[in-house]
Amino acid sequence: MEVALRRARHALYLRLAAAHAGPLGLALLGHGELAPLYEKAYAFCSGAEGLPCAGVGGEPRVCLARRLEHLARSALRGGRKRREQERRMVEGLLVCVAHLEREFPPELLPVLEATREALEKDLEYLQGQGA
Repeated sequence: MEVALRRARHALYLRLAAAHAGPLGLALLGHGELAPLYEKAYAFCSGAEGLPCAGVGGEPRVCLARRLEHLARSALRGGRKRREQERRMVEGLLVCVAHLEREFPPELLPVLEATREALEKDLEYLQGQGA
């Protein structure tokens, strides 16, 4: 059962990473029509308060996708410490996504909402693992 859960979490994070890594990835979340907005929206963000990128900014197509890929790799491994690290990372990603919801064009909100919902669901699992 644990192995199946790890694989499911791995697949979830790979899918989210691919969805944010390029314009065609938006189709993975059911919004392929938004591909023309990708380049401008994902090119730069000012950085979210409370995260290392605050005030410096970054490129969501790189930093968001890379953090999701990191979670995908981590999900395949076990251990309480690892789940605690993942919990902190997911909490940071939720801050990031909330920030992007304010910065991105409103047309991209469904993509960010789908990402946020997936992160919140996984956070519930991770919080249960830490108890």
